Amino acid sequence: MENEILSQRSQAKFCSEGFVYVFDRMSSDGNVKFWRCQERGRCKARLHSGEDGVVLKTINQHSHEASAAKVEVQKIITRIKRRAADTIEPTIQVMNECTLDASQAAQGALPRSQALKKTVRRKRLEIRAAPPNPTNLEQLVIPEVYSAYEVRPGFFENFLLADSGPGLNRILIFGRRQNLDVLHHSREWFADGTFKIAPLLFSQIYTVLATAHQGVHPIFYALLPNKQEVTYRRMFELVIELQPELNPESIACDFENAAISAMKHCFPRAEIRGCFFHLVQNMHKKLSHLGLMQRYRIEADFALAAKMVTALPFVPHQHLDEAIDMLGNELPPELQPLLEWFEDTYVGRLNRRGNGRRPGMFPPQMWNMYERVLHDQNRTNNHAEAAHRRLQVELGVEHPTLWKLIESLRKVQKGRDLYYEQLVAGHAPPLKLRKYRDADSRILRIVRNYNTYNNIEFLRAIAHNYGI
Repeated sequence: MENEILSQRSQAKFCSEGFVYVFDRMSSDGNVKFWRCQERGRCKARLHSGEDGVVLKTINQHSHEASAAKVEVQKIITRIKRRAADTIEPTIQVMNECTLDASQAAQGALPRSQALKKTVRRKRLEIRAAPPNPTNLEQLVIPEVYSAYEVRPGFFENFLLADSGPGLNRILIFGRRQNLDVLHHSREWFADGTFKIAPLLFSQIYTVLATAHQGVHPIFYALLPNKQEVTYRRMFELVIELQPELNPESIACDFENAAISAMKHCFPRAEIRGCFFHLVQNMHKKLSHLGLMQRYRIEADFALAAKMVTALPFVPHQHLDEAIDMLGNELPPELQPLLEWFEDTYVGRLNRRGNGRRPGMFPPQMWNMYERVLHDQNRTNNHAEAAHRRLQVELGVEHPTLWKLIESLRKVQKGRDLYYEQLVAGHAPPLKLRKYRDADSRILRIVRNYNTYNNIEFLRAIAHNYGI
């Protein structure tokens, strides 16, 4: 309304003929608004208005002069507050747009520029108070203040890269647009999901990272409603719409069939590399399922024998059958089910006629580490695990609200922006801990000298250099 001004508490005021009134009450029939002069205590003037804003009646004379300039100033301040709330324009742009048509008298009566800047900042802090938690994905609305990222003070860009739209299978993707350029130029990607810190209404946070300047950087965080292949496909398709012609050479990931199938469909030329850390985790779970963890913890030789099973990925692919046969003859009976599970899942059981193997769930070329060690390629997906740990530390809770998660993502992004710029400036990425560097050196030495070992010695040598 032309005559409306908002108070500091966002309550409507009424202006007429150079005077400003605050709301007092409604008439008994609810058709008339009663107003009193805002100069409470020293002015008894009152005004009655209809629902359409037309002045119906004035009561008593004002004890002070009218001031059209002061009324205009209050209107300008109200416009500034509204624009600050409704846009992500820089502070100075908000002020300029709202004072563009100010009269000379109002310009002289306006608060100082610094005070107007504080008005904008206060209003934006006020509206950043988290909205109510969404109750379903169909009606979820992301306010502009939660879909933006402040690159530097007063300058914003979109942080909500993609939204698949209302529905039960809704996908939200957060990240910086410029990071998609990093993804485009990177040949090596890492991908992993986490369920522990997924916000309410979503099943998981799926993170994709990429290499640049000798570092690994989170590119985007996708909030997914489930673990279905169609959902992973849609996630990658949304990213491809934003950044066409993505063509990674390799993607390191967990052993999850739905995600792997989606990657193969969307990036058919990429080599899918299973993470050794996740393979070991799966073996760990199998040991627990077999009730063998107690023995693993207290019997050193039993633990070493168990780790020889998880050392099989370091054997050259063409020698796996021989190594599995020899290990089967060496293992204690209690660990035979562990080896059989490894065969079924990662290699495939021998055909009854002895001519080849049935396909395993995950082919050896996906998880074999021999060539990766020789070529100094990443064996794990720990960069994604580290990204999730950083986010978890920032959140401090499991299953946060969506608004809390977005705030935390933006804070984490600030740290990643700094890290990226340091690498651009020529700084070296942080080194692994000494114990891990030493273990890597020993594993490389063992793999290079593979031909000097028999299979059992080789598996035992590798098993000495990592834990489950």
